Amino acid sequence: MRIGTTAAAAIVALALVAGGDRAAGQEAAADLPVASPGAAATTSTDPTVERGRYLVHEAALCVQCHSPRDRRGELDTSRLLTGGAIPFKSPWTGARRWAFQAPNLRNALGYTEEEWVRFLGTGVRRSGDTPRPPMPPYRLSEQDARAIYEYLKSL
Repeated sequence: MRIGTTAAAAIVALALVAGGDRAAGQEAAADLPVASPGAAATTSTDPTVERGRYLVHEAALCVQCHSPRDRRGELDTSRLLTGGAIPFKSPWTGARRWAFQAPNLRNALGYTEEEWVRFLGTGVRRSGDTPRPPMPPYRLSEQDARAIYEYLKSL
């Protein structure tokens, strides 16, 4: 049975959120795929930055909500991770709060590295609140959160 790219990415994201095998992830970080239709054209020789690129573009799929889209609904590859309208409507009606715009991640939200690690590890922002859905409450490992921070700072 074959599964689609989106389903495979969701499975990988769930494994990351669940913690996965961190020791295996450390050894394999340099071997992770980094090219995708929405990935930045340049690559880094820094394995931490490459792991961050992989997580943002392939596993956690941050690029899907945090990037603007063109008239056809395709990612605007010239403005990846500069913020964008959430590409789907809220499934809730009534008082449930929903984010309609995802922020620009190109400056790592202005967070320090420690604030970023806390946010991606706990789902709690430096203000003490949590982001509105559809932002998932990631529970990433410290290593993965630092890799994403390093990647975003490299942009």
